[in-house]
Amino acid sequence: MDSEQTLELLSTVRHEWMNRLQLISLYAALDPTKLEELYERYRKQADEESALVRLNVPQTSLVVIQANWEGRMTYTISTDQLALDDARVAEMLVRLLKDTDGPIHVTFTDGLMVRVTGEVPEDVFTSADVYEQNVEMTTFHIKEGK
Repeated sequence: MDSEQTLELLSTVRHEWMNRLQLISLYAALDPTKLEELYERYRKQADEESALVRLNVPQTSLVVIQANWEGRMTYTISTDQLALDDARVAEMLVRLLKDTDGPIHVTFTDGLMVRVTGEVPEDVFTSADVYEQNVEMTTFHIKEGK
């Protein structure tokens, strides 16, 4: 990650934390009973980010966390160990985010399952990565050890 990408990530995180603080302030003023629910939502997201970081795929984790904070990608973690080509996967996800407008969901499992709604650029994944495809959605499975 170069300096420009690092600054972009830090800017995104700062912006999102300011949004969270505004929500907390708003709930405290208007509906204090909702504060516990808001706290649980933010705690759960922090736990998910910690689990993602523990997978030891730092480049992929950065891409996923930033895209998640920007509202462009959701993710689920169903494993506590992962052996992927981190640089390759991160680069694929960056290209996918750049060239796709539809919702993207990533599941960390025995590899990586990437579910994309809408059109997917042909040069992002190989045909060997395609797990399932229909008119509305494409699912890619990037197996461990690749």
